[in-house]
Amino acid sequence: IRDRVKTGAKLGWGGASEFFGVKPDILCLAKSIGGGLPLGAFGASSAVMDLISQHKVFHGGTYNTNRVAMAAGLATFREVLTREAYAHVGHLSKKLTEGYRAIVKKSGLRAYVASAGVNGALMLYPQEIRNYRDWTKIDVDLWRQYWFGMVNRGVLAQPYWWDEQWTISVQHGEADIDRHLAVFEEVAPALAKAQQERGMAHVGAAGH
Repeated sequence: IRDRVKTGAKLGWGGASEFFGVKPDILCLAKSIGGGLPLGAFGASSAVMDLISQHKVFHGGTYNTNRVAMAAGLATFREVLTREAYAHVGHLSKKLTEGYRAIVKKSGLRAYVASAGVNGALMLYPQEIRNYRDWTKIDVDLWRQYWFGMVNRGVLAQPYWWDEQWTISVQHGEADIDRHLAVFEEVAPALAKAQQERGMAHVGAAGH
């Protein structure tokens, strides 16, 4: 059973299942598929779903008869989250990720960029994070400097907190990515300098 509530509409037209090449027995979706309205869904093979249609398994839910939410969901699938839209955001995601990586290298910042589908994030750690112990060593104070440095220049890179990611929307365009990268290029050298002054031995609070 794959819970794709958060990743179902972010990693491609076929969701995380297509992105990772994994076909689940049961798939759970929510959030993005509602087009701004509360909506959840699940899917499975006919053998599984027939148990519901044949009333052998009961399925109840608060929004099962919410026509407005269902109409929004159908419009989202048919008009917004199209294959063409995913090709568009995929191009922008690649441009933003590659731009970040070039700036990180140029500035000497000891960090890397994690990216998948429409999501990405600047990870202020010298190598790829592999486990929770690595995760707790992220310099959270330096991340705050990054976040406020971007926001004070007019770019909301991601929601506030270090474990969030940026999300590229179908409404974004080339100019938005160019603006984002231009601002990060202004901020990165100061981050690199602060990082050098603080030393990599610094252990961030990591949300605790």
